[in-house]
This record gives sequence, structure tokens and C-alpha cells, in this order.
Amino acid sequence: MHSVATVDADVLIVGGGFGGVWAALRAAELTKNVVLVEKAYVSRSGSSTISGGVTTCPLPEDDLDQWAEEFIVRGDYMCNQHWTRQLLEGQRDRVAAFSTWGVPISRDDKGNIRRFASRGMVTVRCMQYSPKAAMEELRRQAIARGVRIVDRFSITELITSDGEWPTSGAVVGAFGFDVKTGACTAFRAKNTILATGQISMKGVHHVDNDTGDGVAMAYRAGARVSDLEFSFGGTFSYLMKRYDLGSYNVAIAHGAQLINAHGERFMAQYDPVRFERSELSRVVAAFVKEMIDGRGPVFIDLRKCDDSYWDDLKSASLRHGSTILLSDKIPDPTINPLPIEPTWGFWSGGRGGIDVDLQCLSTVPGLYAAGATAKNPTSGTHASAGVPTAFAMNSGYYAGQAAGNAARDTAMPELSPAILQQLAEQATAPLKRKQSGASPDELHDRLSAMSGTITEAMMLSGAKLTRLIGRSEEVYEEAGTVVAANPHELIKVHEARNVAENARCIYKSSADRTESREQFYREDYPDTDDDNWFCLHGMTRTVQGPKFERIAIPLESYPLKRPKKHPRRPSQMAAIFSGTYDPATYE
Repeated sequence: MHSVATVDADVLIVGGGFGGVWAALRAAELTKNVVLVEKAYVSRSGSSTISGGVTTCPLPEDDLDQWAEEFIVRGDYMCNQHWTRQLLEGQRDRVAAFSTWGVPISRDDKGNIRRFASRGMVTVRCMQYSPKAAMEELRRQAIARGVRIVDRFSITELITSDGEWPTSGAVVGAFGFDVKTGACTAFRAKNTILATGQISMKGVHHVDNDTGDGVAMAYRAGARVSDLEFSFGGTFSYLMKRYDLGSYNVAIAHGAQLINAHGERFMAQYDPVRFERSELSRVVAAFVKEMIDGRGPVFIDLRKCDDSYWDDLKSASLRHGSTILLSDKIPDPTINPLPIEPTWGFWSGGRGGIDVDLQCLSTVPGLYAAGATAKNPTSGTHASAGVPTAFAMNSGYYAGQAAGNAARDTAMPELSPAILQQLAEQATAPLKRKQSGASPDELHDRLSAMSGTITEAMMLSGAKLTRLIGRSEEVYEEAGTVVAANPHELIKVHEARNVAENARCIYKSSADRTESREQFYREDYPDTDDDNWFCLHGMTRTVQGPKFERIAIPLESYPLKRPKKHPRRPSQMAAIFSGTYDPATYE
């Protein structure tokens, strides 16, 4: 028998980034018993803490109708327009809170917030702030409001009312273990909010503890996930193949340019209006095209950055990890363009995730999702700088509001001792195994290398997806045999299981979608197909296997109507790789 402690919560939040802590803040205003569980340490981990420090910044004087229209049109109307408006209205309050709390924000000499055009947009504006200071202040605010924060506790599975996965009932809490001692606890909850961050892989991006745990757990419990094939993405992270750039979005907002080996600003032929501020999928594809055609290496040219960029870099509160640019380890970036490298892989940012409504409720009763764990319904498949953080903050706020209100009229659920013993056995099984063929780290190495080079990862096909599904299933099965020598390795085993679960779902969803669109590119289906794929793409786990749905976008109920369907044509990435890209066709 396992010893299992029980903690009760009116609202349980799993994950301590912007989504999780904003959910806790709002829920704590509506109910007393709010518990936030984080597998690392709130304000010291996760993508919110080390993000580039850029977020959407609507101010009272801005015309939100105009901002919403740009979100909707650039997202090709594949969004929930009510959510778009809700995001922009809520973001005004989130920005105001940061200002009131004294979170460092880049300001001009008059003390006004300095704003710049968001990457991927023309009208919409962002601000630069200190994400680390913001998370530290959010932690202080949560504790002051009575939120119980449980740091360094790994959640391994959701608890369901019927003890089935997928469930026909509701989610009634979550189960996990202390990362130091391995002791198990069941968190019994009236409502549960998942805010565990984006789907990612260890060793690929800088946030090694964002492994898509919430999406994997929700899928196993039977919640619908949507648009997982749009979980692919990338950004420019590395200088000279070894140094951290800090924030590409901030650099280009201040005037940085990308140039090839001939000194040509190659983005001029792909987006003569936004240039490097175009959608990242186009910019990374253009980079790869330059390399394929022999015009590499590619450089980031910081010589045209304005003075405020360098001033903010010198400010300890706004540096965002780009201290390498101020060091003597590299050629002077004010004089020398620097070689730059992108990443590409599972990097969802909310473009695919748990399907949620306006209140952030999933398709399973009792389960909500916020931040990059949820499918971001505000901007369609479009990826704009500042939107992921803005959505994390506001989806957290609205999830906390809905879960807190619902908790007042909900009784504390009953938990089956037998189910808790089953969950404890599953959670700790790797600690009791005697031998295995691979270590936890080796599993993660195999997962991170699975998709191949950046070019191979961007160019998918049915045959390639079949192989990738098989590889992800192999790792998932092997995770069930791996030995963990201690609780630290136990976390890695569960993370590998979740990454493999997500990979399998992403590749299956990709195989089901027979077109290309935005950052999703299939060589065997290079065209965008509005007749069949202007929709949300749902995937739900059933006892018979995954069920796919094409969910209609209710344009008739939204303020802005889509003028017409696009004719079949190569997607942006397909046109870039084939050398036929014409900006006029896609703007």
C-alpha cells in the first residue's frame, strides 16, 4: 500500500507561469481555497519567466476595433472573434496592473510606455518589460491573497470521477509526487485549471521543464485538443551557433535586419511591408531557402538598431538574457553583423492545445486550461509577437474567474482509495524497476533528434509522418520500462512519456490534415484547401482510438465576415521553398 496524502482545493491550478498565477489571483478573489502546484518553482522557471519580455499593449486611447480587425484578418478569420475582443479588453487591465505593481517596463524620456509594432502585425503594438520581475511580483501578489503555492511537485495524472481515462464523468483533481522525496499526494478539487506551458522538448529550446504535460494529461482524460499540427514553430535563438540572442522580437522591433552572405536583406522579397517582422514561419522558411540556394550564412545586423535598444540592454531589469551582446566574447555587434541560427520543432505557443470556450472550460466537466496549454482562439493560426503572453495572462484570469465562480455551487468530490492507489503505483513504478535498456536522458535525446534537421522538420509528408508516429509510439512504450534511480529521474520519465504522447498526437493530427497552411507544410499536400480545411481540427481520445473532427468556424455569429474563400494555392512555406513566392498573393 502506498501512503497518499490528500489536499483539498476549491480551485486547483497546475502550472505556475503567467496563465497559472493570473488564474490563482482571480480565483482567490472569488473563493478561499486556491492551490497552485508547480513542478519547479514559481517565478524561477518556465517560459513566462525567461520569455523575451514582449507582450501586446493596448492602451485606453487605442481603437480596439481596429486592433481586433488586424488580429482576425491576419489570422485568416480562423479565430473566435469574441475571444479576440475579450483578450484586448482584458490586456489593458493586465498592463495597468504591471504598471501599478512597479514591474519594469521600457519607457521613453517622458515616462510613457515605449511601444513598437508587433512582429507579424502593422497596427497592433507591443511593449517590452521584465518577465522575471513580473513573475516575482505575481508570486508576491498570489501569496498575499492567500493562494497556497506548492513548489517542486510533479503532477503525473488527472483524477477522474469514474476512474477511467478517457472519462465519461468529470475531472476531480490531480495526482503527483514531491520532486525531492517522491511522496505522493492527491489534490482533490472542485475545479482544475491546467496551465503547464507549451508543448516542447528537452534539449531543443531553453525551457527544459515545458514538456506539454498538461496537454498530454488532458488528452488521456478525454478532453478535446485542437489544431495540434500547428504546434510546429521556431524562432531565432542562437548567435554564432552557441550564444543566446535573448529576444529576436525585441531586436527587430528596434531596427535589426537579417542579411545573407551577399549583404542582401532577403526578407524584402517575401514581405516588403513587415520584412523581418513577418510571421516567423515565413522568416525561418526564408532563412532555410537562403541556405539551400547557397546564399548562407545568414546574419543578424544590429547596426541599425536605435539607441533605446542598447539602453535597454544595459538596464539590468530589461536585459532579457542578451548580455552576450555587451560582452567581449563576440565581435562588436554595433559594427559587425553576427551569424544567426533558428530553431524549429514542437513550439506551440498555444496555436495547438486543449480546446476551450470563452470561460476556458474544456470539453470535460471540471477541467479548464490557460496559457499555451490551451488552444489560443484569439488569432487563428497566425503567430504574432506578444500574443502568447497576452493570452496566457488573460486566459488565466478568465479561467480563474469561471472556476472560482463555479466552485461556490459545487460540492467537494469523493475520491476512490483504490483509484488513488492505482495512480500512486503508476506514478512511482519507475523507482521500483530493476533494469531497462535506456536512461531517462537517452529517451529525451531520442525524442529531440526524432524529427531530424531543421529542413527535414519543416518539410513533412505522409510517409515521413508514418515513420514519426512509429518512433514516438516506440518511445512512449519504452518510457513504461525505464528505471528511475531517484525522484529527479522520475520526473524525466514522466516528462518523456508526455512528450512522446504529444508527439504521437501531433504527428497523427498532421497526417489527418491533407493541406498546408501557415507553419504547417506537407510536401505531398502543398496547397491551402479552404473547401475542406477552413475549420478547427479536433482530436479526442476514445476507447476505440483517436477521433478527428472538422469543427466549423461560426462566421455568421461574428462581427467580421470573411470576404471569400481563397482559391487553392501553395501555402506560404510551399511557395517559398519552390521559389515562386509572390507577396501580393498572400497579403
